[in-house]
This record gives sequence, C-alpha cells and structure tokens, in this order.
Amino acid sequence: MNQPMAIDELVSVAQAEAMGELDAPMMAIVLSSEQSYDLPINSLETDADKARWALILRAAREHVEADAVAVLYPAWTTIRRKPGADPVVDDEDDGTSGADPEHPIDTLFVQLHTRDRIYWRGFEQIRDPRHQRIIGFRRIGALSTDYDRSEAPSVTAWLSTLFEPLPDEGEETDVDREMAELLEEPEVSAALYPRQMRALH
Repeated sequence: MNQPMAIDELVSVAQAEAMGELDAPMMAIVLSSEQSYDLPINSLETDADKARWALILRAAREHVEADAVAVLYPAWTTIRRKPGADPVVDDEDDGTSGADPEHPIDTLFVQLHTRDRIYWRGFEQIRDPRHQRIIGFRRIGALSTDYDRSEAPSVTAWLSTLFEPLPDEGEETDVDREMAELLEEPEVSAALYPRQMRALH
C-alpha cells in the first residue's frame, strides 16, 4: 500500500462522507487488500467501550488479514494561541480560522494505522451558520502528523494492540475466544460489509 497516497485518499473519503451531516460519524474502516469494511463505532465514552472496540477492530483486521485500519472521529478541541503567534492552521487556511481560541472548535480527526506507522490528520469542521450542517473543512497543521507505532501518543493507547503479534499457530488464547465471540455479534457482522467504492491499495 502506498501509505502517503492512502492517507490523502482516506481524508477525501472521510470528508465526503461527513459533508452535509449535522455531526461527522465516528467509524473505523478495515483496509484489506481485497476489500475494505466499515465498522461504525457507537461509543468510546468509557474504558470498557475502548477495550471492546479495540478487540473488535483487531478481530476484524485479523479476520480479513488487513494491513491497515483507519479511524475517523469528531472531537471538540481547544486550541490556544500565544499573543502575536501565527494561527495553527496551515497554508490551506483562508485566513478566517473560525473559533475564538478561548473556545473549543469542532474538529474531525482521520487516523491511518499500519503495522509501522500512525498517520494523523486534523481538520476544523466548517458549518453553515444557519443550519449547522458541515459544509467544508480547514486543515489544522498542528494536529496533523505521523508517528512510528512505538512512539504514538497515549491518546491512541486503546488502539495499541491492533498489530500485536499473533499467538503461536494453533494456540488459542482467551483473547482469541473473546474476539471470535465479538465477530459473531449482530451489530458487528451487520456492519462488516465491503466498501466497493474504496480502493486504497
């Protein structure tokens, strides 16, 4: 997989899917060489939610032998600027970077997780003032970066097991059984469907 190309195309897909929504969807995309699969993520509010979704994503990745997983999610982010400092947005900014820096801005994060690296891209969601629907995005340079997996910030700790080594062949562990049970759940099996339109490989 051409990873720089993949993250750019993934960003385009994520933004296209969020346009016109009142709230950008939180979801994961399991990217296998044959097909890609969507998994809507319902909640990451508690540690139990995060642990469960980490298992579901790893199980789905192993099930289709995927070599990458994308995670798309909205967040509120407070970005403070030092007096006289340049805005944190990059050259794509039109000079009207929305919110007062004392207040949170509405953001969309796009992450691409591979065996070796994690790619982050952060965007401010631009909304129609009247209807509050998403009408565009402004990239935030300070929230866009790449990490080696071993150096990833703790905010992604719940995804740290995505590419851990598999157990010895034929050896079944408690985690294996738990992941297998999760894949059998209706909400997961119904969501794990191919994305014919997506070709990131």
